[in-house]
Amino acid sequence: MKYVLKIVLVLCAFTVAVQAQNYKSNIRHYKVPLAIKAGKLIDAGHVISADSLSPSFKNKGYAPVEVNLKSPKKKSLKPSELYNRVSESIVIVSPAGRCGEVDEKGKACDKVHTYPASGYIIDSKGIIVTNYHVANSYITKYNKDARDVMVVMLKDGTIFPVEAILSADQKNDLAILKIDTKGRELPVLPIATKDAEIGDPVFIVSHPKGYYYAFSSGMVTDKFSEINIGGYRNIMAISADFAAGSSGSAIIDQFGNVIGTVSYTKTLQHSDDATKTQMVLKATIPVSALTELIKKGN
Repeated sequence: MKYVLKIVLVLCAFTVAVQAQNYKSNIRHYKVPLAIKAGKLIDAGHVISADSLSPSFKNKGYAPVEVNLKSPKKKSLKPSELYNRVSESIVIVSPAGRCGEVDEKGKACDKVHTYPASGYIIDSKGIIVTNYHVANSYITKYNKDARDVMVVMLKDGTIFPVEAILSADQKNDLAILKIDTKGRELPVLPIATKDAEIGDPVFIVSHPKGYYYAFSSGMVTDKFSEINIGGYRNIMAISADFAAGSSGSAIIDQFGNVIGTVSYTKTLQHSDDATKTQMVLKATIPVSALTELIKKGN
């Protein structure tokens, strides 16, 4: 009996190990379901279009946001533990819309267009942080084919329509969105109480170019101010990799606390030969800009 029990325990442990090492299909698990589920929301009609959401979207002028922030964590985690904890709170944020373009035969295209970016949950009731430019990509007049709904998709594939823009800050490239979770409590990322320092370790879980829930690490490489629309803003440069699709994701410390938000990359080229890339500057918005937006508005 003991021998049989031992075999069963070994098999169970092996099964768990195998499950933990499964490889995801970015297309089958995320890209295709995102379009299909967004299409179902559009067809059901329980969505807020870009035109309807547009009046509430401003570059500034918002009041403080009522948010139940989670207290910062103090226990350092191994990278694998950090990924498992953080990734559940990272979301896909995407505008979506049925094409509707009519071909030469008079047939309308039924394809659902999506343009996925990233975001993260800061309140279990459904408050999401992303970039201003991500929200603006839905509202802007240049968005011609994805204006039916803006969606937030969780790691497990659950999808929600965005129902409100609670705050936005063009200068600091931040936006705070609201979804109706239908009573579901969402996993939340805690917010650090101070900005990181140069040399501190950083981690990112994001969706670079359709590689959903990719994990990257590095450190803070620089802290500087730059002129942007509306005046100066502070930037935290990091060495952890991210790319298009990562916009709006959280920069995390070794404890799992948010210390910044992905914003943009800038290719630095040789002054004598513009074709030679020497470095890619990866710019993020420090957490202090987010906490100020939440507590004071803009």
